[in-house]
Amino acid sequence: MSPSSPDLLARLQRPGYVELVFGIVFVWGTGDLLSTLAALHFTGVGAEANPLIRTLLSHDPLLVVALKGTVMLVVGLVLVRYRAAVEGLPRWRLWLGGLLGVGTVVVALNLSVALAAAGV
Repeated sequence: MSPSSPDLLARLQRPGYVELVFGIVFVWGTGDLLSTLAALHFTGVGAEANPLIRTLLSHDPLLVVALKGTVMLVVGLVLVRYRAAVEGLPRWRLWLGGLLGVGTVVVALNLSVALAAAGV
């Protein structure tokens, strides 16, 4: 192994701030949006548990795209703007990693609903 290998392993085990923020924005934005739309395709609007999203979907699915896109843009910008404050918090990686984990579970649940409804 080269001398830089332990450095690479340490970075893989401890993601940086930018990686965590990108992951949160990607999972909660793109992943949640696409998995929600997949579930919608197979189950219809009535299966959506969130009343706000259900209302927007019943009017026009593009409203959900706009809402989720706007929210993730604001979240991403706020997290970038207040990076120093967030990194000053104890266990900030745990908090951001937790948000990423919860988002991943939400996406997995949406996909499981879509797959179950599709009969896969």
